[in-house]
Amino acid sequence: MRFDVHRPQGADDVLALNVQSEFHDHLPARIIIPMVPAHSYSAKPMKRLQPILSVDGQDYVLVTSEMAAIPVGDLGDRIASLAGQHSAIVDALDFLLQGF
Repeated sequence: MRFDVHRPQGADDVLALNVQSEFHDHLPARIIIPMVPAHSYSAKPMKRLQPILSVDGQDYVLVTSEMAAIPVGDLGDRIASLAGQHSAIVDALDFLLQGF
């Protein structure tokens, strides 16, 4: 579902945030945004474009500029939902795609 966090197959500590509408669940891929542990992110995150979100008590940088499509079968296990962080996520997407 939209805003679910997954642990993609073969990814050590990077998570994937599904940002695709459920309206398109019939498609074979999902649009995701990678989430990298904040402690290992090499640059200073841009607050609006790369918000820091918490998953199971650990902070992750939402690397919005690296959004991609991956096959549904590669999503891996669902580990959390960030639906409560809807505003920060949509704001990051709007800033990337529309510049505001």
